[in-house]
Amino acid sequence: MKSVKLPQPVSITLALFVLLTLLMVATRGHHFASLNHLPSASTAIFFIAGMYLRNMKAFWFFYLLTIGLDLASSYSRGYLGDCLTPSYPALVVSYGLMFVGGYWAKPQWRQSSAGLSSIKVAATLFIVGSIAFFISNGSYYAFSGNFASLSWQEYLARVEKYYASAVTKPVFYVVIAVAIDFVGSCLLRQQKVIAKFNAKESAKL
Repeated sequence: MKSVKLPQPVSITLALFVLLTLLMVATRGHHFASLNHLPSASTAIFFIAGMYLRNMKAFWFFYLLTIGLDLASSYSRGYLGDCLTPSYPALVVSYGLMFVGGYWAKPQWRQSSAGLSSIKVAATLFIVGSIAFFISNGSYYAFSGNFASLSWQEYLARVEKYYASAVTKPVFYVVIAVAIDFVGSCLLRQQKVIAKFNAKESAKL
């Protein structure tokens, strides 16, 4: 995927970038800065970054940020923990899927109805979120070295335990982002209509 020029003003792009960075630091699970009352925003951040930042540099920044936070967490605890295992590199594929899914699902409020755009975002989030979960979850059980004798029945039981939570966690943040985008789009459209009307009235004088 090539980096693309961002259509929104630089100030909005920068504000979103800073907000997503702070959100990642605040909610990245199991480290010293975590806000436990908020759901983990990691997968949602990659999806939202794909929708609105639309730049591969942003993807790599957030991916490296997750690594840095996990390493900092491990250092503060004094041990690597269960997260940093041989399966850890698979996360780049999971996060990449979320980013690409968000890139493709970006709402086009002017070209299609709000309902269709919302359905597109919801369906894409569910599909790529599910695939990303099975990649990260499956690789962890297969390659972490902690579950050498895990049977398929035991694995499916663990999937049942964690799947719903993993897929629904991003919804909270994505709904907020899409709602803000929709309201902003409506306000911008209204301003353009008013400006066009005023221009016509001025031309009549």
